[in-house]
Amino acid sequence: MRRLILIHPPLHFSNGVPFTLDGSVPPIGLLSLASYINGHSKAIRAEVIDLAVSPLSLTEISQKISADKPFAVGIYAMTPQLQGALELARCIKAIHRAPPIFLGGPHISADLTFVDRHPDEFDYAIAGEAEATFLESLHALSDGGQLPRVQHSVVVKDLDTIPPTDRTLVPRGRYIRYESMLFSRGCPYKCYYCSRPSIDKSVRYRSVGHLIAELREVRRENGGLINFQDDTFTMRRKKVLELCDALIRERLRLRWRCNTRIDLVDPELLRQMSRAGCEQINFGIEAGNERLRREVVHKGYFTNETIYEVFAACRKERITVACYFMLGHPTETEAEIEDTKRMILSGGIGIMGLSLPLPFPASPLYDIAEREGQINLEMIDAFAEKEFGEGYSGNYPVYVTPTLSKEYLFHQLHSINRAFYLRPSFIFRRAAEDLFNPGQLFSDTKDFLALISRGVSHRKPYRKKAGGGGDPAREPVALKGAGETTGRELAGG
Repeated sequence: MRRLILIHPPLHFSNGVPFTLDGSVPPIGLLSLASYINGHSKAIRAEVIDLAVSPLSLTEISQKISADKPFAVGIYAMTPQLQGALELARCIKAIHRAPPIFLGGPHISADLTFVDRHPDEFDYAIAGEAEATFLESLHALSDGGQLPRVQHSVVVKDLDTIPPTDRTLVPRGRYIRYESMLFSRGCPYKCYYCSRPSIDKSVRYRSVGHLIAELREVRRENGGLINFQDDTFTMRRKKVLELCDALIRERLRLRWRCNTRIDLVDPELLRQMSRAGCEQINFGIEAGNERLRREVVHKGYFTNETIYEVFAACRKERITVACYFMLGHPTETEAEIEDTKRMILSGGIGIMGLSLPLPFPASPLYDIAEREGQINLEMIDAFAEKEFGEGYSGNYPVYVTPTLSKEYLFHQLHSINRAFYLRPSFIFRRAAEDLFNPGQLFSDTKDFLALISRGVSHRKPYRKKAGGGGDPAREPVALKGAGETTGRELAGG
């Protein structure tokens, strides 16, 4: 049986040692890929190395690859991980009789020429959902066949053909207790900051029975704490109601969280979700101003009144409201920033994530930033090569709208974060929740100190370059665990 090693790289290596911003969540994409290969092939056995929790140095990685002699290596990369992915590939290529290296993940799916611009590091690339196409490619390579340098994957239409995630492939105890899972894939919307449409817009759901079987297994391991990573969990209302009915009927007693849109929930649906164990919903609001959401973000036509009604309905069902917002949208004004600030501080939100827009390739925001001279592919490569500095924070370009100054945006970012997270009611509530969770207590304490000193979570290390020089757009950013949309995370989550 031939060995395949799949690697989740760090943000970068510093003197050969991996540096990762947040390793709290397992790499669900790589685990799904490995589970698919192991479940569908008798000739290839995949293993996963997540350098966020298994921090092998470049020397140790070289020794492992030399000793294990894998048939091929796959490296996953979001844009923030490009430095780590390049260093990792160069390390492997320096080995005698190095295995072929495949690049996959959100960045190559959006930036299809990246491997052509780095031909010495990567042999092949799979864009999009890789499961079926990657396995076919490995079999072809094993038989001596030739492969295109870049392949567009065949979308997995029937998600039930993907075996339940094999969580034994990573040291599960090193992550948070909430288990990452997917009920669906795909999103048909076209939010201007998101590169997801470059992968696939079709929405597909697993069958409820297929998901329930995996949920039962996970519940035995972690007590039923689930974090659904779907882009838009409630895209199909009937499907979600079917799942909720099954969870209630089977008395699984889960506690779960999900992501969705304001215009895809209603009181009846929220009631059933709550009865089925939903404890938190993450909404992408992006702006407290209706013009910005409608004309710039392309988030939808729901009004502020609808937002407040949904917040109230969630609170009625004891579902925590968690929201993502951004400051500095194209054409945004100071008055519109105040609209967002007002919604954050007076809307009854339980958890909030605030960031600046990040121009990822294949997103409409990237096109805007490119036209304004704030980013291009040469800058992406310069970032990947560490020409702007080591690490993601402070080096990858953040979009800065010409209508607002960089200094004003950072002042508002820090001010709003402090006003929201340093409220006594929030601090006492989180402290009570953390009493029996030392790891979370430690993380939240670091957040508290970071908010006082810098105005941001310790997992979102916004900072200015020493001396204040450089491109004003080149400011720090944050990494979202599950996918490449805005690169955001909930500052308090």
